[in-house]
Amino acid sequence: MKRIICFALVCIMTVCAFSACTQKTADNIGESFVFTEENYPKMGGSLANLPLGEAITATVLDIDREKASSMIKFEGSTTDNYVALVDGTFDILLAYEMSEEAIAYCKEKGVELEMTAIGADALVFIASLENEVASLSQEQIEKIYMGEIENWSEVGGDDHPIIPYQRNKDSGSQTLFDKLIPLGDKLMDAPEETRIGSMIGLLEAVADYDNSADALGYTVYYYLSNMEGEKLNRSKILAVDGIDPSNESIASGEYPYVNDFYVVIRADAADDSPERVLYNWIISEQGKELARNENYVVK
Repeated sequence: MKRIICFALVCIMTVCAFSACTQKTADNIGESFVFTEENYPKMGGSLANLPLGEAITATVLDIDREKASSMIKFEGSTTDNYVALVDGTFDILLAYEMSEEAIAYCKEKGVELEMTAIGADALVFIASLENEVASLSQEQIEKIYMGEIENWSEVGGDDHPIIPYQRNKDSGSQTLFDKLIPLGDKLMDAPEETRIGSMIGLLEAVADYDNSADALGYTVYYYLSNMEGEKLNRSKILAVDGIDPSNESIASGEYPYVNDFYVVIRADAADDSPERVLYNWIISEQGKELARNENYVVK
């Protein structure tokens, strides 16, 4: 478990204080605590974690997925979701890495967050099916996004300019890009038309828009492979250094661009609060098994 001391802008690893009660069933998590629709924590998070949020909510409340989906909110940027947790709009998040903007907001508000890595995902690069390039090296990716490689012919493709799309700065996938490929000031300044505000927008840019055969983009593996598989009919995931992303290569760390996602609550949540009880269940073996059933790579 990781505790974010936002007012100090540092991360401190802490030992998780698991609930002392025996966790037997999802609808009776503790010895005396039972979740209802009235006391269920307000849940939000990163879009790629929506299936997990639906599964948790449906299991804990013993309701169907459609109703569970209506009770939670997985939209907006990852930064927006962390801000909502700090402000009290959400009680618990299933989310990807905090951005610098989110950390700064915690500092401004003097709020401490508590988070535990519950799974791993990967930053993946996508290109059109019409593009014959199947793999890029880490060095080539860096040089493309630094503006030093500008044509697909330089990486084994046709003589066409590379159109490297980027995400908006407060998105979870852009935060992952900046962490895993830390170019800093060397990252090229993307024209407005190639900076995309949503994950689905980026996938559509690569798969459907004019000049899509020249496009290069990135997203997170789970979202593309499990939630937008139809887009893979018109685009493809590139290998990196010859290694294809998969649940196996993500779990082993063989694929190079891997990072955790988290369950997050405010650190001042009471031990008997619904969000603390749910947090403890999500990081339990029962919660992990549920995540595996949703095809997540579990920590």
